[in-house]
Amino acid sequence: SFLSRYLPMRSYFLFAALLGFVVVDATLIGDGPAVGKGLQTQNLECDVFVAGGGSSGISAAIAAARNGAKTILVHGRPMLGGNAASEDRLHMVGATQNGGRGSKLKTEAREGGIVEEYTLEDCVQNPQRAAVWFDLTCYNLFRAEPNVHLILNTMFVAVNMEGDKITEAIAESQISQIRYVIKAKVFIDTTGDGRLGAEAGAEFIEGREGRAVYNESHAPLHGDNQTEGSSLAFTAKDMGTPQKFVRPPWAKKLTKENFKYRDLARLDYGFWWNEVSSPYNTIRDNEKIRDVLLEYMMGIWDYLKNDPEQQKRHNATNWALDWFEWWPCKREGRRFIGQYVMRQSDVVNEDNTPNFFPDRVAYGGWSLDLHSPWGILKPSVPPNHAYPVPLIYSTPLRSLVSKDVSNLMWAGRLASYSHVVFGSQRVMKTTSTCGQAAGTAAAYATANNVAAQDLYKAPHIWSIQQQLIRDDAYVIGIYNEDPRDYARNAKTIVASSEWEEGKAINVISGQTRAVDGPKGAAKGQYKAGTNRWMSKGVPAYITLEWEKPIPIAEIQLIFDTGMHRKLTLSQSVEDLHGQIWGSPQPETVKDYHLSVANGTTKWTEVVSVTDNYQRKRVHQLKPVKYATTVRLDCTATNGLENAHIMEIRVYDEDGMMPFPKKA
Repeated sequence: SFLSRYLPMRSYFLFAALLGFVVVDATLIGDGPAVGKGLQTQNLECDVFVAGGGSSGISAAIAAARNGAKTILVHGRPMLGGNAASEDRLHMVGATQNGGRGSKLKTEAREGGIVEEYTLEDCVQNPQRAAVWFDLTCYNLFRAEPNVHLILNTMFVAVNMEGDKITEAIAESQISQIRYVIKAKVFIDTTGDGRLGAEAGAEFIEGREGRAVYNESHAPLHGDNQTEGSSLAFTAKDMGTPQKFVRPPWAKKLTKENFKYRDLARLDYGFWWNEVSSPYNTIRDNEKIRDVLLEYMMGIWDYLKNDPEQQKRHNATNWALDWFEWWPCKREGRRFIGQYVMRQSDVVNEDNTPNFFPDRVAYGGWSLDLHSPWGILKPSVPPNHAYPVPLIYSTPLRSLVSKDVSNLMWAGRLASYSHVVFGSQRVMKTTSTCGQAAGTAAAYATANNVAAQDLYKAPHIWSIQQQLIRDDAYVIGIYNEDPRDYARNAKTIVASSEWEEGKAINVISGQTRAVDGPKGAAKGQYKAGTNRWMSKGVPAYITLEWEKPIPIAEIQLIFDTGMHRKLTLSQSVEDLHGQIWGSPQPETVKDYHLSVANGTTKWTEVVSVTDNYQRKRVHQLKPVKYATTVRLDCTATNGLENAHIMEIRVYDEDGMMPFPKKA
């Protein structure tokens, strides 16, 4: 649960120091001496350093911290979330293909783990769909996690190195006038444009590879330096009375020829295709790109408001702009060359079987969505070509690890993909899964003194994969094999009632979703069935029993949250269709309690929960309870007539530690 009280500033820094966040000169904080001139230096130390607080950076930092690594996240903006934050307001999409990939109890493609956790939180706490509330939801994750130090309004700027190893990251806050020098064991670049990797000298590419480089049919015949572009969006409201709009003198005057391939169907939120890259560079020319996009944005709104035909067609008389971006929403900058570069055949190939990487740690399913580099500057060309991805596919850990810099990892749109695969991997829920994978792997590396470039090897990769699925991050074809989980060895698992397709034994199937339906996982890469217990009505209960008493320190539950549906904050009413926003998901168990018994029918209640809406719940029992039986009673759901339980795990105190070892 989130912290209800926050530490005073002095206590916070003392607490940080005790955790290992070394503040060398604490007199720089609070009531210290006068500011003095120029930037003052502050030295910090941690296990894992993350640069960039977008969707991938959030997941990387929280995953690393929760898995035992002292973590620092530096982010250059005042709020977390990247392109989904309130200054950009892009809705997060992923493998569900914005609702195009999903079938009840058959195909559940929505991303789990950390991104599901804060999406569910925002969904319930933010029914009004306020963009700034999403910022707060992300911020709350960090206020609740004592093992992470968040530094906002601070840009990463440089590194210090010894040979092929980064020793320190340097970040500067021009607002606080502080230069941070941060020592770490592992560095994760989630900056989007790859500033950390570039400063460290890691090999990267800007642009599109030629068709022959990776034998990709969707690549251009010849390579070039052109990238997907940046966009500016707006929101608008029906004000109920006529609203005048005067086009700024510098704005573009547009005609219907500008919209031959561009849809003007909605007014409340638009438009992703107001996009520009070529002839500019999305990194170096960011200011110029913003100006050009503003010229077109105002021109688009002028066309909708003041062209008589369009005004009548869209009933735009009473509509007015109420927000628009000033910070371009960027798609592509640098992409790094890691230990492995994913290419088209890993995702889509002749036998329709995505590559089943042995070091798979994340997954995707968005189309190979390749945008025109010219964007709105060339209206005679369609804004994008979206090539279908028939099945969900895996991402290998090697694509998140540098081949050049021994302790550098990355996640997000800058990772090791061809331009074609980047078209699918760049969307934010997908980048979140890679962020959680990178953060988890980095925590393992620091805890076990393993080089990042060796993480893909056995036995390391097994432990990382097992921890990911324990943390509810889905990895295709990886099943629970944790030898410390007592639930896997229960003598009997019985329920008060069950459906044929939802038997009680399914809570230890090892897979916490259904993916055997249309557009799901490839044959041979899944366990068939619903992979959940489904009761016949509520109240209902399920029990796990062992022959001898076991020491129970932790019980972990995974509930059903309707992962066949899309779920994302959006500023458009149209995007609410097909999802349930503003309330808990109806499949989720709302009220439940856990009880234990030791060789008798006398039950001792150890946990009682009401108003649950989260998918993953972990309950620690203090003191440890010795018992032969665990019982979960589900007394209410958030709407469904039946209780759905995806997984139950039971651990002793040793099992509470991250990263199991293979038996």
